[in-house]
Amino acid sequence: MKLYISAASSFSRKIRVMLIEKGVKHDVETVNLWEPNDLKHTSPIGKVPALRLDDGRVLINSPLIADYIDGRFPDPRYIPADAEARIEVRRWEALADGAMEAVSASLYEMRFHDKTQRSGEWLGRQRGKFEAGFAALEQMLGRRAWCVGEAMSLADITLACHIGFITLRQPQLFPQEKYPGLTRLWKNLETRESFRQTAPPPA
Repeated sequence: MKLYISAASSFSRKIRVMLIEKGVKHDVETVNLWEPNDLKHTSPIGKVPALRLDDGRVLINSPLIADYIDGRFPDPRYIPADAEARIEVRRWEALADGAMEAVSASLYEMRFHDKTQRSGEWLGRQRGKFEAGFAALEQMLGRRAWCVGEAMSLADITLACHIGFITLRQPQLFPQEKYPGLTRLWKNLETRESFRQTAPPPA
């Protein structure tokens, strides 16, 4: 298997963490999405992460890749087999991914438009999305050690990867005192070897 990533992508990072935690042998190719590259030969829409399987098929979209990896290499399992627990982990993942997508949309607007060209309405809409998402996740977590059940799942990995990116690149978008439970979860996971190996580079 070969995983195509962007070094800064938290969506790529959650797949890398899964593979490392499971001890799955794989190759990694880092793609600079802001420079000319050959990614479209692998991922037609130029999206990372992308996973090329040994049979030549290519999977894109981190939830799909995570589902494949957890089914193919189920030890340890990060997406429960039980239907109710599975949908709960997926519910957390979808909300965390949605909040991160709103953060990413905000960062793109700020990257490509100077202050005179930026849409305040667009940025306000995105801020409303990720703030509401993080507030809901904070309430859902409460004082529990893990998002779902009594062990680390894809929900925890996803949240920690996204929070790690935001706090490194745009910490004002995730005030830690506002989200103490999520902050605690993120800091705990950052001590794991899989997270140390995949830490995003500074801006």
